[in-house]
Amino acid sequence: DFIPFAHGMRLFGKFYNDTVSPADPFEFIELLSESPLLSKKRNRALQGIAAYVRQNRGLQRGIKTGQATALDDTEFLRLLHEFIGQYGDPFCGIYDDKSCDVSRAELLNVIMQMAAGDPGEKESLRYDNGKKMNLEVSFLEKFAPGQNLARAEDLLDLARASYRLRDDDNILHGRIQEEYSRALQEGRRRLTERMDFDAGLVEDSEIVRCLVDRHYKPASPGARPTPAEKMNRSAKARQLLGQPAGPGIARGRARVIVSNSDLGNFHKGEVLVCDAVDPNMTFIVPLAAGIIERRGGMLIHGAIIAREYGIACVTGVPDAAILIQTGDQVTVDGFLGIVTIGHRS
Repeated sequence: DFIPFAHGMRLFGKFYNDTVSPADPFEFIELLSESPLLSKKRNRALQGIAAYVRQNRGLQRGIKTGQATALDDTEFLRLLHEFIGQYGDPFCGIYDDKSCDVSRAELLNVIMQMAAGDPGEKESLRYDNGKKMNLEVSFLEKFAPGQNLARAEDLLDLARASYRLRDDDNILHGRIQEEYSRALQEGRRRLTERMDFDAGLVEDSEIVRCLVDRHYKPASPGARPTPAEKMNRSAKARQLLGQPAGPGIARGRARVIVSNSDLGNFHKGEVLVCDAVDPNMTFIVPLAAGIIERRGGMLIHGAIIAREYGIACVTGVPDAAILIQTGDQVTVDGFLGIVTIGHRS
């Protein structure tokens, strides 16, 4: 429902290219960068928790060993609860596998990965504010004062607002999705108590119907084959083509995200491979060396975040999360939109 926000960026991009005729057709993106995105604000909050952990070796040891005393640190608990209260549980609503459980093991693992370095430094590497200012001046100088200049300024303002809202709506939608997922989880628990089978595999629509009509009883579900199981795996892809969405070259070990455990076990320097960067997944982006998505386009959520952090990104790669497996060594060419798959480690 919020995709139209991207149209403001597309409108400005066409107007800019028609006016400036730049060598790089995506140069206009530079003028939209460094917006106060909610996802970046959330990431900085999480990095603040990681900075606290980084300075507390006892807390680090406690989290690594799973000691309950690690969570006796009142300041750490305050930061954690404040983060979840403001931004929600980033693992809830992404996948169906216990994503809304009380356990914070996955979130703690991500915090430990962030504490191992300083991923926040990526924010200052991508964009040159001086270049951005020069591009804006050069663009506006092409219009004489009056109606045309006013229209150019309005389109630039519209594009910047669209850029921000296209990203922010995903974070806000994630909060709604979190509550929806919690409701489905509770519905499955209640249905399991009423029926003689585990409701974990019952479709979401069936759970909703059961909650609305207590007399409705869905058929006992069977295990559904995964997309990977449906696909012939006898041939292994070597090179995949997609859309260049974030300039740069990145190499690293692939981490394919198909479940919460995959997301919780993400390691700094890995390449994030997924069907699409879910709104709640952006806290992982600062840890990633590169991003590969099945869904495509320069203006989708994952591409926007990748460019904000200066991370090589290729989108629109068909069956990316199926053809690439966790452990594959991959090279992401964000200039040409090419993904090369190497040996598995």
